[in-house]
Amino acid sequence: MAYTMRLIRRRIMLLELEAVGERFYFCPENSLFTFDKEYQSTSERPNVDDMLTKVKMTSYCFCLAISDVCNLHCSYCFNKAKTGKLMKGDEAVADLERLFAAFPDGEKYFIDLSGLGEPLLNLGAIEQIAAFCRRKSEELRVEVLPQLVCNGTLLTEKVAERLQELGVLFGVSLDGERQANDLSRGKGTFDAAINNVRRIKDRRYIGCAATLTRRVFPLRESLDDLSKTFKTISYRPARGDGYRIDEQACDGWIKEYERLSAAMKEDVVSNNDDRFLTLMNGDDFFGRILCRVFGRELALNRCDAGIRRFAIGVDGMVTGCIPECSLHGGIGLEQSKQGAPRLLEQQAHRCPDCVFRFVCGGPCPIEYEALDGPNPAECRLAKRLIVLAGALMLCALRDNPDLYIRLRAFSKEKRRRRQADKRLYDFLARHPELGFSDGKRAYDDLFPSR
Repeated sequence: MAYTMRLIRRRIMLLELEAVGERFYFCPENSLFTFDKEYQSTSERPNVDDMLTKVKMTSYCFCLAISDVCNLHCSYCFNKAKTGKLMKGDEAVADLERLFAAFPDGEKYFIDLSGLGEPLLNLGAIEQIAAFCRRKSEELRVEVLPQLVCNGTLLTEKVAERLQELGVLFGVSLDGERQANDLSRGKGTFDAAINNVRRIKDRRYIGCAATLTRRVFPLRESLDDLSKTFKTISYRPARGDGYRIDEQACDGWIKEYERLSAAMKEDVVSNNDDRFLTLMNGDDFFGRILCRVFGRELALNRCDAGIRRFAIGVDGMVTGCIPECSLHGGIGLEQSKQGAPRLLEQQAHRCPDCVFRFVCGGPCPIEYEALDGPNPAECRLAKRLIVLAGALMLCALRDNPDLYIRLRAFSKEKRRRRQADKRLYDFLARHPELGFSDGKRAYDDLFPSR
């Protein structure tokens, strides 16, 4: 490990750290990093219970398992017992009406169709759901955004064009690089997915979700290669026995993140924010930490399952997440809504002795249940990523203030994505001739986000 955890005993205890050739400090009182070993905090230590009282739900994510069948057989797939069922479009719409009735107060809604299998095997349902989302946007005058992640092998140019016509945001799931991907998913699947995406004319909003397993691959090279095709890339650890990161894989991944961070430190000097934004824009494991560190955001929880995200499976049962997650499995929506504060509180009070708790957000609830506590390897990886993020933030602040300001502003802007966009509503007020959906599309054309 490239850093020591020596407590410097003064009026405020700082943690002395080292990463990417820099020595710096972390203040557990306010979860801030500093180069100043004489740093004295003027803020009070965060109080979890006080923070919980200030939580406000501004958005919801409704997940529909529209497909319980897949054309691939990924070795680490959590859904080993696929039923082969496809959710009918009218059933999906009825389920969504139930969800909207239970949670009518959102400023924004995300409708996730990724499900348990390959969603593109159920294009008919996707079309009906997209039409419903458009109608619901007009009815509520809020954004209702259908989205999905597919494996890319069925994403032909025609299919991609149709999804974009429908206003469906979509991404592709891969395993980081060709060899690791084809070992898990089948020979040729990496090239098939990449070639399909590269045929799409407008790739601005197509992201890549990459899985970290026990097969360690060159991370920096993977990021640079995938970024030729995708503007947003999210690397996240796999779940499940035999594939979740163990101690040996953790050592390997830490080395890879050290290499990547060294390259990103050079990016700071050269004023290149591409790698930063590619990771920070989505749901990347490291990218979320970078956003919190640059944006000075405190995290109470890691997972929003059963809190602001609810799923309905092909059997119509309500869960907090995927079926292996026992949160609210098979109970009513009203009970789910009542249980959300409890689930948030449970996550917020985990790992009370960890100095990085408010930067990390804690463990995945599914892993926590399966292992009767945090996954030690993933926990160690998260701590190292927090230290690397702190070093990169401080280097940007010292060596390239303009880059620091840009990344800090981006972090804040990303956080606002879950809230109503005031600028959008100002635009709509100036163009009353446009309906909500048409106005939103015109607004996005004029002011495209990353």
